Amino acid sequence: MDNIGQALMDMYTYERQFTEYVGILRENQLRKYPDKLAEFSEVRKIPLEELESSEIFYVGNPAEILIPEYIEQVDSYGLISPTNRMPIFHDRYVIPIKNADGNILNLVGYNAEKNERYVYGTAKYYLRRHTPYGLENLHYAYEQGFAIYTEGITDAIRLRSLGFRNSFANCGTHDSKIIEQQMNRCKYGVIVIPDRDKPGTKAKNKWKFINQIVIYTFIKYKDIDEMCKDNIDDLSWIKSYIDLGIKELKNCGKNGAFGFCKEFTMY
Repeated sequence: MDNIGQALMDMYTYERQFTEYVGILRENQLRKYPDKLAEFSEVRKIPLEELESSEIFYVGNPAEILIPEYIEQVDSYGLISPTNRMPIFHDRYVIPIKNADGNILNLVGYNAEKNERYVYGTAKYYLRRHTPYGLENLHYAYEQGFAIYTEGITDAIRLRSLGFRNSFANCGTHDSKIIEQQMNRCKYGVIVIPDRDKPGTKAKNKWKFINQIVIYTFIKYKDIDEMCKDNIDDLSWIKSYIDLGIKELKNCGKNGAFGFCKEFTMY
């Protein structure tokens, strides 16, 4: 086996072991905190089944991630702070980031009440700039011919709960040629739903998909997650706007348009 083949094999083995570790950790945490996921669902108004499907779990005490049989690997999983050598998650809901094969690449700790809402692990093969959240559903985007692209992970999870399984999060405001190439493989193009703030505007201007429809949330809301949470009793009108964007995207593609960008706002 040549060096490249060995490196790929090492990476695959690492990903499988990381995925196994997270599976054990999640089972432990669901037993330890049986009501926490339902509590998160109630507070954030995201269906419990969507949180379960996304394999989210809660970590209360940092020591809980130190599973004895994986103690030597935890550092390579990016879960130990390089400054104080302590586990990085405390009182956070942990969200797995997967690759297109469904293997776990990294973990993100989320708490909406903290100043730093997201705390990202620094796993060995994870490149945040080039790895969107949701790659395990990339095949849906290619099958349906379009992707929905957001800034934050909870935005993508929220859209999944509305039935849009082909939703992805940039995990920040950066741009990436690799991500652009992945999304540009969609037959029709990309629906972009940016945050309603200055960083969100900058991000939207940096994301250069070949064909795209930009949908802005109603001006009082920062992002699509917040907008859905505040209108949880009637999400049909929000979904109708997204469906309209999808229809327009497909119509442009069927009519032979190329390199277009159209924008509209939810009211």
